Amino acid sequence: MTSFAFTDVGRQRESNEDSVATESIGNIELIIVADGMGGHTAGEVASQLAIESITEMIRTALENDRTDYESILEEAITAANEEIHAHSESDSSLSGMGTTAVVGLCIEDEAIIANVGDSRGYHIGNEIEQVTVDQSLVQELVEQGQISQEEAADHPQSNVISQSLGTTDDVDPDFYRRPINGTVLLCSDGLTDEVSDENIAKIVDETEDIEGTAKGLIHAANQNGGNDNISVALYTDK
Repeated sequence: MTSFAFTDVGRQRESNEDSVATESIGNIELIIVADGMGGHTAGEVASQLAIESITEMIRTALENDRTDYESILEEAITAANEEIHAHSESDSSLSGMGTTAVVGLCIEDEAIIANVGDSRGYHIGNEIEQVTVDQSLVQELVEQGQISQEEAADHPQSNVISQSLGTTDDVDPDFYRRPINGTVLLCSDGLTDEVSDENIAKIVDETEDIEGTAKGLIHAANQNGGNDNISVALYTDK
């Protein structure tokens, strides 16, 4: 099993506020995508702080032979939230910055995924499955029955998220477990806003190597407009 992460500025933005990472820690693969937000370079700072803080805490926990994986993820995300929030409050140029985070621990044939915001986790095997549920205003409207899933895609507030790291004192990540029978994909909305689930699955299925898959997904998003930064992190048996 191998992993690979890649990020691209897209075709419309001047800077890339996304950050990605993969790391092998013993027999566990860590993959992360963070989509930053804020004025000037604040989003970039927030997403990079998230990556660095989460990676360091998870690495330390796993090297100490801990196996309570959801607790590890929760502690790492909570610490990252506190660090980003502290930076935001101590530097006026970073005020209000925040970031999504979707984090996967891939342990042989199982993925444990934690999510804050609207960056997503997918599993692609015989078919594509969205594993995570967006923490967003539009998703709340869908769950309340006020709009349909089809209406959500074109809703004018489709990019309003209900949670992010750094913008509040506390954060409440969601957790998911999924057996792995193919490829785990974590991605920012720069991919999913431009490329349909069907085409994501097709690219993953038809591309032989993991690096080519990552770059093929980003190329497809750019071909369809590239209106946002685009980030992917993959874990696969290819």
